[in-house]
Amino acid sequence: MQANDVQWNAQYDVVVVGFGGAGATAARFAADAGAYVLLVDTAPLGREGGNTRYASQHVAMGKGIGQLTKYYQQLNDDYMVPAKLMQTYLRGLVNMPDYFEKYLGVKAVSWKDDIRLGDPVVPKHSLAEYPELADSESVDIALVHRRDKDAALWKILRQNVVERADRIDVWLNTRARHLYQDERTGVVKGVQLRRRGKDYRIAVKNGLVLATGGFENNREMIQNYLQKPALMPMGTLFNRGDGIKMAQEVQAKLWHMGNYESYGTLAGLTFAEEGTQHRGRVIQSWSQLNHGSIFVIGDDGTRFFAENQPARHGHLYSHGHWVLPHYQKHPYLVFDQAQYEVFAQQEKDDRRLPYPKFMQKLLSADSLPELAKQLHVPAISLTQTVTDFNHFKEIGRDYQTGRDTDTMRKFGAGPYYAIKLASNVLNTQGGPQHDEKARVLNVDDQPIPHLYSAGELGGIAANYYQSGGNLAECLIFGKIAGENAAKPKKDAANVARLHNAVTVHINDLLDLSAQHYMVGPDQYLGVSDDGMGGRIVVRVTYQNQKLRQIEILENHENEEIGQAAFDQLEKNMISANTPAVDAISGATTTSRALSEAVADALSKVKSK
Repeated sequence: MQANDVQWNAQYDVVVVGFGGAGATAARFAADAGAYVLLVDTAPLGREGGNTRYASQHVAMGKGIGQLTKYYQQLNDDYMVPAKLMQTYLRGLVNMPDYFEKYLGVKAVSWKDDIRLGDPVVPKHSLAEYPELADSESVDIALVHRRDKDAALWKILRQNVVERADRIDVWLNTRARHLYQDERTGVVKGVQLRRRGKDYRIAVKNGLVLATGGFENNREMIQNYLQKPALMPMGTLFNRGDGIKMAQEVQAKLWHMGNYESYGTLAGLTFAEEGTQHRGRVIQSWSQLNHGSIFVIGDDGTRFFAENQPARHGHLYSHGHWVLPHYQKHPYLVFDQAQYEVFAQQEKDDRRLPYPKFMQKLLSADSLPELAKQLHVPAISLTQTVTDFNHFKEIGRDYQTGRDTDTMRKFGAGPYYAIKLASNVLNTQGGPQHDEKARVLNVDDQPIPHLYSAGELGGIAANYYQSGGNLAECLIFGKIAGENAAKPKKDAANVARLHNAVTVHINDLLDLSAQHYMVGPDQYLGVSDDGMGGRIVVRVTYQNQKLRQIEILENHENEEIGQAAFDQLEKNMISANTPAVDAISGATTTSRALSEAVADALSKVKSK
């Protein structure tokens, strides 16, 4: 949109759009450089964080710039990535331990050098996602501590923003809609925001940073750029491609639009969920899904990959290459009674399956033709698939997909079972291209004045992806983007008069105090700041040395996993009369934090 004659509502030195790892980093470093910053995100309070919040918290790093260069050149293969940009990124990987200590306040845990048997994360033979490539031994993974999958890195980045509230305003539940650009000079001068039903025009004095992530939640973009009818998101539900649309408004050059990552025990597949406001469940290790009398079928009732084949962020090996996941509209996991009994025993032993709704969502039939009818696949195909599967087990070789027959058991008589799957997306890599200074480039490869980007929005991964690479990119280019956006510009806009100016110092993060919660007789408040999403506040009713009630007053946990864990944990704690109960499978961090919050409340009973 043209910036001429705009009536602005507010002005900031820097505006950062997107409050994930890249946006939090950019806002922090812009503030440290002296800028007054507005940080906005479309997610509501408790769901901010982009994909960084849901990621495993693995940050790529490495030793030896020469070795890393050779490894990453092979990852890109024939895809072109500018040398200066790649070298800036790789230097960031080499310097990641210093970055952790200087800017995050922790000593980086090297997975290669520091992890030992018995740690919550296990030692690995190689940290490289493609260990067969030359110089792959140069790759390492940095962790905040000796655990992962607990949002620990994200909580540090978020806290860095909170601690700079004097220089960073935070608007959540606020969607960026358009950029304002000077028609004559090309300078990006502001952004239009939609907040609580009203539009605000925010002038930007020195620089605007796009850190909105990808387009996992935009079905139209998935169809246009990834050529898939639909994909089940595995991370945030708020990456809608807004940054791409705004970049296109100012003639930005897009790249890597066809590249994306997925995940799961079954490559590129997760359990299907209904509706658009649900994310797929990340199942990283569940051997019962691909060991035994069980396989995956596609839309024609036949198998289309080796179910036990290792996958690299969903990519499967095919004739010398690792390719993006095979797409099927209605894939199913199919198994027999013997396999059903394996799942039933696991549920009995563990009290909960890694996917809690597994048993409730099963379809079943006494015969294969009857099951095929429910799955809308040809009965002859499904029957032949079982016959072939059993034959492959007998002869010791799977000629169809190459699955290791040691992982196969012949199907027996019915009943037979199936559960619906869905193709998933962990994150997309496409977006506006930026240079080594994080400046967004236009279609003529020239920097667009005052516009920067970082993170998964136009990520550096052109072909194969190395685990931890996106989070490293958030840290490296988030810092570069924030610092460069904050630098005073000779052509900086200076709005002397504002039209209907908004109230300054709005910060949607700060009202997190437990003090405004009321307590009655025999009630106590407890707090833990160690949940997946940060703070958990509980109100515990304790009478006659008995836990009577646990109320969760505030939490910012994953709405699918965390909320389900709360229900079971409350029952278990009250039944055992102690917060020291076993963690819920798949929700260890949430379980630990809730136990800490309840224990904190009970400590006040003893101190009365």
